This record gives sequence, structure tokens and C-alpha cells, in this order.
Amino acid sequence: MNYENLLNRIMDSDVNIRHSIVTDIEGSILATSHRDGVTNFLSPEETANSLKRAAAAWKGRKELAPKIGSGLYAVAAFEKITRMTFPLGDSNLIFVSLGSDTVRTDLHAGGQKQIVEHVLNILSKDPTKS
Repeated sequence: MNYENLLNRIMDSDVNIRHSIVTDIEGSILATSHRDGVTNFLSPEETANSLKRAAAAWKGRKELAPKIGSGLYAVAAFEKITRMTFPLGDSNLIFVSLGSDTVRTDLHAGGQKQIVEHVLNILSKDPTKS
């Protein structure tokens, strides 16, 4: 799979997305896309550790799937960012980071729900939804 194209589609779906990352199920980074002009709040080491913790939490959710169904996404909201996690197949994850300050200026400004819908549509590979 071409992760760069996938991440570019996600980044292009909403200007509030700061960066997006594909990791394996252990949280090791496979690909990343970063919006120009955006400064990271975390160092590369802190980001790597945060992704590993989030990946471990996702593995825990997968254990519950036989009883509650497969996870579609998870949201972690902080004062400065919101991070969404989506499964990418059985062995990878996509992390999408949003800023807490809205930068959209168009009349149809979307929010967190619209971004989740955009990403789920992109991941569904259904061209009528993206």
C-alpha cells in the first residue's frame, strides 16, 4: 500500500489536520505527513512513545472485538490537540492529529465528526464516499 498517497488524501481532506502517521500495530512509524508551518508539541522521542502507548491500547480494544465488534476509531482530546486513531487493516494504524484552534474559514467548516467521516470514507476505498 502506498502510505504517502493515503496520508496526503487524509491531510487534504481538512485544513485542521496537523499531521497524520501510519504505524504498525506496535506503534513503530511507517509513514508520516506533516502540514507545512505546523510546529510539533512533542519531540520525536515523545511522539514515538505516545504512539506505542496508543497502539497498545488499540491492541486491548481488539481483544474485545468478538463481544462488541471491531473498533472503528478512537479519539483522545487534549487542551492543545485531538488525536484520532483508526485501524488500517489488521496490522497497522493511522493517527490523525488536529489542532484545538479552528483554522477553517469556509462556510461549510467541519468539525471533529466530519473529519472522522472523511477519514473513514477514505479508508473504505469507496470512491463515492470520499
